[in-house]
Amino acid sequence: DWEPLDSITCPGGGAQTIVQAFDVPKGTDQSIRVNFRYNGSPSTCSNGSYDDHDDLIFTVKEDLNATPPPTPVPTLPPTPMPTNKAPSGPQTASYDLAFGAPKCTVGSSCDSGALLNGRGSITPVEPNQPNTLNSCTDGSSGSYHEDESIDKIVVSRASGGLDDLTEGDVVTISATVWCWNTGSNDRIDFYYASDASNPVWTQIGARKTCPGGGAQTMTASFTLPPGSLQAVRANLMYGSSDAGVNKCVTGSYDDTDDLVISVKPNTASIASISEAAVRPSKHDDVQGAIEFSAKDAEADFLMKELHELNTGGVKPAEGDDGSDGGKGKGKKGKGGAGGSESTGTAASATDKYICSKHAPLASTICADGSVADDTCSSEGQRCGKKGKKCWFMSGCPAGDDGEESSE
Repeated sequence: DWEPLDSITCPGGGAQTIVQAFDVPKGTDQSIRVNFRYNGSPSTCSNGSYDDHDDLIFTVKEDLNATPPPTPVPTLPPTPMPTNKAPSGPQTASYDLAFGAPKCTVGSSCDSGALLNGRGSITPVEPNQPNTLNSCTDGSSGSYHEDESIDKIVVSRASGGLDDLTEGDVVTISATVWCWNTGSNDRIDFYYASDASNPVWTQIGARKTCPGGGAQTMTASFTLPPGSLQAVRANLMYGSSDAGVNKCVTGSYDDTDDLVISVKPNTASIASISEAAVRPSKHDDVQGAIEFSAKDAEADFLMKELHELNTGGVKPAEGDDGSDGGKGKGKKGKGGAGGSESTGTAASATDKYICSKHAPLASTICADGSVADDTCSSEGQRCGKKGKKCWFMSGCPAGDDGEESSE
């Protein structure tokens, strides 16, 4: 009878080293089995189309001096720890001396409360001013609630609810500000940084003009990237100041304030617009422990897509997760419907193609592409992995065949 040892997930594609330690029981002729499977449940002999199982028989020398182990005393299993912690609910920030700005613990929202009320040294003095991570300086001209000031910043989940802020969530920054006169000369910028300890600021959308004078609430939305301690920033200015390399405005009536937020990791697969997490393309379960050192290069690509989304200020359409929508294993060269898939019209013998996830330039296809073959025979045909497909170009100039021509 086979005794199971372990069952875990393969850490990545390609060659991997699998190691499993166990105590050798008594017996001269013994055997071990490794059962490698694609999906399915743990089994000593799975029968999937991609499964593989191999045995090894080995001889064990008997230890005549060994004493039999004592009979174990039955014990009750330990009480399992709770796996899902209840949401923490809305949080109000407290001033963090290390950051020099208000900071919230994990919750469904983060509210600066009264910690940002006012601007710099204008009476009433803004508490702990300037409340920025990199020591921006607030302007000192004007009067409280006659001239410009940021009075509060709130970060909350755009979809509402009481779930904690989590990597990949779309969140909304709401800044309560005071705009001078009619507000037409006052503007605000919003930024986020994925690491509050070493902030690199990314602007969210375009600069906005106050919709009126007096108290106003101005908003911006973005997707939380990976990072346990992140930060948001609001720059309120008179006129149209240059924020500079540190993303601070320095005018006499300008105010810059930051808010540090705590973010939960996303333990599930994160869609391509999410930064937090890595999305594996396939899971293979293996009986045995695995020693490995691997890096998922796809995470870098997802981070780039997230950065472009946030800086563009455009929210993706509902249900659009950036994937190619393909299903199944799609292994190239396996044959049958699971191989390549054609979604377009057949290419002529003179057309050239490039297999890529994103559309290349026509000149690139002509210069570096290949003539239609088994890999790509029609426009839009899937090729390779991670959403790649065939991009064709007709009428390329003579000699643009991806190779040097001879005269």
